[in-house]
Amino acid sequence: MSNYRLELDAPNNIVMAMVIEEDGSEHDYQFDFDPRSGRWEFAERDLLERDFGEDWVEDFEERIEAMIQTAIGKSE
Repeated sequence: MSNYRLELDAPNNIVMAMVIEEDGSEHDYQFDFDPRSGRWEFAERDLLERDFGEDWVEDFEERIEAMIQTAIGKSE
């Protein structure tokens, strides 16, 4: 199963994601979030859903959301 690694550059309001496929290939993504609201958008969602499935993407997004909410000082 494919995996991912997330990193947060909180001072610059950036999330960095690395998706690691089963064959070892890696794909890097980077996107901004609003430090006031926590709002963010990941343009490649449809691509990842096609490649890895809806459940995989939902877990990916939940972890991103939790990371951002922690960074801006909110908890769900």
